[in-house]
Amino acid sequence: MNIEALILLILLLPLIGGLSDYLLGHSRRFIATVFVAISFGLTLYLVLILENPYLAKLEWLPDFQIGIHVDKPAATLLALVAFISLLVHLFSHEYMKEDPSKHRYFAKLGFFTFSMMGLLIADNLILLFIFWELVGIASYLLIGFWFEKEEISSSARMAFMVNRVADVALFAGILMIYRSNGSLFISEIDRSILFLPSLFIAIGAFGKSAQLPFSGWLVKAMVGPTPISAFIHAATMVAAGVYLLFRVGPFLDSDVLVVIALIGVLTALYGAISAITQNDIKKVLAYSTVSQLGYMVMGIGVGAGEASLFHLWTHAFFKAGLFLGAGVIMHHLHQQKQFDAQDMRFMGGLRKKLPWTFVVFLVCGFALAGIPFSSGFMSKEGILVAAWAWADGFGTWAYLIPDVALITVLITAFYIGRLIVLVFLGENRSQEISKVIVFGENGFIKIPLALLALGSVWLVYNINPLAHHSLLDPFIGLSAVSSDSFISIAATGISILLSSTGLLLAFFFFKPGSSFSSRYLSSGEPVSIGGKLIINGLYLTSIYRGFGTAIFSASKAITWIEKQIDGFLHFIAVGGVVLSKVIAIFDRLIIDGLVNLSAWLAGLFGNVTRGVHSSQSQWQIIWLLISFVLILIWILFF
Repeated sequence: MNIEALILLILLLPLIGGLSDYLLGHSRRFIATVFVAISFGLTLYLVLILENPYLAKLEWLPDFQIGIHVDKPAATLLALVAFISLLVHLFSHEYMKEDPSKHRYFAKLGFFTFSMMGLLIADNLILLFIFWELVGIASYLLIGFWFEKEEISSSARMAFMVNRVADVALFAGILMIYRSNGSLFISEIDRSILFLPSLFIAIGAFGKSAQLPFSGWLVKAMVGPTPISAFIHAATMVAAGVYLLFRVGPFLDSDVLVVIALIGVLTALYGAISAITQNDIKKVLAYSTVSQLGYMVMGIGVGAGEASLFHLWTHAFFKAGLFLGAGVIMHHLHQQKQFDAQDMRFMGGLRKKLPWTFVVFLVCGFALAGIPFSSGFMSKEGILVAAWAWADGFGTWAYLIPDVALITVLITAFYIGRLIVLVFLGENRSQEISKVIVFGENGFIKIPLALLALGSVWLVYNINPLAHHSLLDPFIGLSAVSSDSFISIAATGISILLSSTGLLLAFFFFKPGSSFSSRYLSSGEPVSIGGKLIINGLYLTSIYRGFGTAIFSASKAITWIEKQIDGFLHFIAVGGVVLSKVIAIFDRLIIDGLVNLSAWLAGLFGNVTRGVHSSQSQWQIIWLLISFVLILIWILFF
């Protein structure tokens, strides 16, 4: 099989499988999963046989070519997307088995997988933008899967529209790159991109990867099915922005790279702080994704693209594991008819009923916290070490970025430790109506969770648990992060200390029976301004709505003004027509009438007097005498 056919099959199989599942309905419930499994197998084969980057160009329109570029990083991420998609498909067979629209669900899931794979292989920026938008459409369809509920459809619209705002900047940046570089192919960019197009490209990536100020949409996207949340957060939509920055990062303007690093670290801190106060388990994980994406974006900004891509890889495993585990918890509690299946204040004691999920949460949670012997520790350390090395070349102010990143390490460990303690330890804090476990940990649940947990362990990537790079890096086309040994040791030591402290503090404050835990469990929503700001994520979604409302109101005002102007112009136009008709009548009856009357009178007078001027002399003499007599009468009597 040649590479062209192989890539085409990898790309189209998920789409064909999803459409087949939709058209055939419930009678072929595994067809989409089988097609994705075949696609995943082909991606592994592609990774093994691909030695040199594969480039291909195709004339799409007259004098316009599109192209694809598949190198080792792209092939590896294709395998990652296909693998996570396969696990989500397997998990969804159990999670969505009671949903009558599951065939529609699998069709959209296949379309989502196809769109992300197309984005990964696109070399032409216009083709990349097309798949970029297809990813946005697919996410909109899946976030709003249960569109019958207004809250869900509203959240899907918000996620869609916020991304479209950033996409306008991305498209403008693409056009500017074409104008300055003369090419739309990423592989042909051979010089630094100017400041403005670099900034616009970065803004587009910020939107897709939920960086400030676009972070609010990702939390609202939690209303979709939980397996979709796992897919969006792990390997598809939010990873697209990081992947774009990885591709064009070496060519971006140096000042824009500083902006990218600042936005990334501020987003990491924002997401971590927002996750601390959340009661909803999915919101904790959503803000966690925002924070981890901030780390990846910061890595791009400090010149550690390889470390960011490695963190994207490890994050896909432990975050998908956490989300699917949350799906097990929520579905179990829904079936048990408990008070609130997403509020952690009404959970507790679930390690006894969901032991498999508990173990997966521990493994994936420790990876998120960056604890040694986890994959998350290795990839996160690569970014932190690179950030310190980068700051050393910029000056004192630049150390703010790695320092804030280290503070975020402490907060991250604290909020994930808090989640694990509240959900799994102690006793169940809500009354159970049913003692029968309808949704259990069967094979469709255990296998995906086990594989994701396995991908979150250090041994998969390096024998040394304290390393901050993977032995697989050269195989997948990445280079290990190089740094000064002192910086590496210092960053590693401080990171371990902070993450361990965060976990210990979480256990100390929220352990079953503690006074702080008791006060928290009986408390309601925060009343202080700071607490409200944090739990509502700085009210970003409210700002979006306010901005949208302001634009809508402004558009209505402009429409009203336009109608008044149109009415005035219509009045002027009608008045002009009426006036012209009046003038026409005046011209016809008065002006033309007087002229015609004068002509008629002149003609009449001429006809009357024409007889006076006879050619016979005797008549001329007679008229002369008559005239003479009349003149004499006038003189004598008048």
